[in-house]
Amino acid sequence: MTTPPGWYDDGHGAMRWWDGAQWTEHVATPEPAAAEASADPADPAAALGLPPELQPDLDPANALAVGTPPPSGIPNYPGYAPTGYAGEGAFVAATEPKKSKLWIVWVVVGVVLLGIVIAAAVLIPLLILGATTSSSGGSAPPSVEEVSPGSAEESAAVDAVDLYDEAWQNGDCDLLAEATTDSFLAASGWEECTTFESQAQTFMGAVDEYEVTVTAILGGDTSIDVTTSETYVSLYDEDGNTLDSPQPYEEVYTYTVVADEDGTWAIDEIQ
Repeated sequence: MTTPPGWYDDGHGAMRWWDGAQWTEHVATPEPAAAEASADPADPAAALGLPPELQPDLDPANALAVGTPPPSGIPNYPGYAPTGYAGEGAFVAATEPKKSKLWIVWVVVGVVLLGIVIAAAVLIPLLILGATTSSSGGSAPPSVEEVSPGSAEESAAVDAVDLYDEAWQNGDCDLLAEATTDSFLAASGWEECTTFESQAQTFMGAVDEYEVTVTAILGGDTSIDVTTSETYVSLYDEDGNTLDSPQPYEEVYTYTVVADEDGTWAIDEIQ
């Protein structure tokens, strides 16, 4: 059996071509780069150029073989991930959830609610002020409609009510006697003029902006009921103490006005 042709070591450190029967003159010269790459210095410390006194005693038996994991007791250096760890960034990038835009909806809702609160804070005081102004003004409230007499008798009854109001505002006993019947004066305790004058002066000194509005007229030939809405502002409270700001009031009265034999109309009762 013969050796087949091929490149073989000729025993002198060279690769020579064997033609199957004998050696030829063809010798394969190895590339310098490959030779240098395959060279492995026997002494790593000497390869680093360290002097003998600084070269450590390296025991090949204590060296770790390629692929051998380090002992479990050797800790990793702080700040460096273990071998084979892809790093935290790769995991975060793959698992980090998408940021929600729901906060935009809440911002819009909050702005709308804030606008409602501001509008309420502005409008509610204005509405209250408007209602107070309407009820305390010098004219009848908007909800009250003034009616006019429809006959001579009704006009005479309304005139008696107006005369009675004038008597109170001026403390005039003569006007009071002209506007009312004798039975009314007796029932009211105003047979003496001084009593009425004192009460009228006290009342008109405590109120202001007194207005009378006729709201209804009902009756017949000899008796007519005249209903009024009477508004004013009071300068004192119920205990007689002065108020910081006048308090508005509204009173509703029904005057029963009757005619005597001469056709004169006078107030006979007030409810």
